[in-house]
Amino acid sequence: MPFVVSRVLAAAAVVLMITGCADARGAAAGAAASVFSAELASNDFASACGLLAPATRERLEHGGTCAQALAGRRLPAGAPSTQLTSQVWGDRALVRTRSDTVFLQRSSTGWKVTAAGCAARGEAPYDCELEGP
Repeated sequence: MPFVVSRVLAAAAVVLMITGCADARGAAAGAAASVFSAELASNDFASACGLLAPATRERLEHGGTCAQALAGRRLPAGAPSTQLTSQVWGDRALVRTRSDTVFLQRSSTGWKVTAAGCAARGEAPYDCELEGP
């Protein structure tokens, strides 16, 4: 767990440098999305599951473990992106990288992923490979 925390802190520092400290909440959400993507890239699905919102994780666990279900999804993965944008609305956030759009929700333990692998569909809601109820 300390390794994941250090990854989050390192990603937050990168994001803060990129955003110029303009929005700490957006930077923290961006850091969480970046760490989630990095965990997927390293095939550490158990750690990635720890970054999911409870409802999203529960939905994945129908029929197997979260890690098994996450491994079977076609989610973009990679290192933290230098082209990161985020929007925050209260306790919800949307983070865009070059490879993905991720939705998050702030909890008492930090930002948690509620949806990932999302593609915009114009005026319609996003189409996401992974999402909670």
